[in-house]
Amino acid sequence: MSPKIPILSSDSLTLSPGERSRISIMIVEADANDRNNTRVALKALGYTNYTDAPNHLAALEKMRERPVTHIIFDAKKTNMPTNEFLQKVFEMDKKIIAIPSSYEPNVDDVFDLMVTGARGFVSKPVTSDSLDSAIVMASKGDPISEVVLHAKDRNEALVALCMASLDKAATILRQSTQFETAKREIPRALASLNRSAEMARTFCKGGEEGLLNAIEAFCLERSKGPATKLGRLRQRLKSDRNVPEKDAPQ
Repeated sequence: MSPKIPILSSDSLTLSPGERSRISIMIVEADANDRNNTRVALKALGYTNYTDAPNHLAALEKMRERPVTHIIFDAKKTNMPTNEFLQKVFEMDKKIIAIPSSYEPNVDDVFDLMVTGARGFVSKPVTSDSLDSAIVMASKGDPISEVVLHAKDRNEALVALCMASLDKAATILRQSTQFETAKREIPRALASLNRSAEMARTFCKGGEEGLLNAIEAFCLERSKGPATKLGRLRQRLKSDRNVPEKDAPQ
């Protein structure tokens, strides 16, 4: 996998000791060693409130008795499909932050879970660093945009996410020269850009060539539209004039 872009680190995003103490985590992992490794990593990171379950169904049963704020769950099916598990989790609490884990983070299932509402992913075997980064970004990063739901394929969705993150970061950087409030948003905007770029590299179909082709197609399509606000206004007015009278708004 390609190295991360250094200047787009999420290091400036963190969870304070107080925030960590308020987080309650459910570990859903069939393998006893992986389950224990995750518990050890959480303890080392300062998380004190966590529990675990050996499968998805057992996790749901535990959650009915002991509500949690975060779930780190195996992306592979145990005794129920993981998409069904995630849907039932959100039926119980829409605010739960769910993070799938997998030895193969490029498999289709992980991306589909993210579309369903999972926040990021963590690769197995987990380490303290990878787990901390996943929890921090899932907790404080922006959720996946709904643009994913409207894309014709996965690569287009990933590129659209990258471009949306890039546009947002560029806007905040420009505004930061005038407004202090914008300056405070820079770390989050750059971390979100880093996250979307990492997702694109990890989940794109066809490898780097597939991603580059998708970026080229997206940029060519975008270049066909007006580049300025005035140009976009002219295009909208022209479109309005071309609406047949019977279809025009009253």
